[in-house]
Amino acid sequence: MGNPIQFDFTVVATVISFLLLVWLLSKKAWGPLMKMMEERRSHIESMLAQAENERQQAEKIKHEYQEEMHKARQEAQEVIAKATKVSEVRAKEILAASHEESEKIKKSALVDIERERDRAITEVRAQVAELSVMVAEKIIRQKLDMKGQGELIEQFIQEVGEMQ
Repeated sequence: MGNPIQFDFTVVATVISFLLLVWLLSKKAWGPLMKMMEERRSHIESMLAQAENERQQAEKIKHEYQEEMHKARQEAQEVIAKATKVSEVRAKEILAASHEESEKIKKSALVDIERERDRAITEVRAQVAELSVMVAEKIIRQKLDMKGQGELIEQFIQEVGEMQ
């Protein structure tokens, strides 16, 4: 059996190989790998920033749209209120005009009635005068006695009744 203290070169070769591999990876692979990871991180950050920017723009557009809708509703309500007011005024004007027209028609009818009444009174007076003349004529022609006067009055009443 030999020397109790032996030096094993495989351990040293393994350590040297490992260190060489780490140095080689750090020079050749680590830089590009870190660069790729950094590019990926910055790309993700820019995408997140862009998404946040687009969200804010969408929120702004939504807010503007809501304001436009509110303004449009207000304008529609104002137009409806104006139209209602105009229609109420027009309805009042129409009612006033129709009331005025009905008053004119009523006055005209009253004037016509008054005229017809006056004409009827004039006709009745003319008829009464004519009948009076006829009665007087008959009285003069006849010699009157009491019985003759009663018959004459009856005849006069019948003639007036026939005229009406």
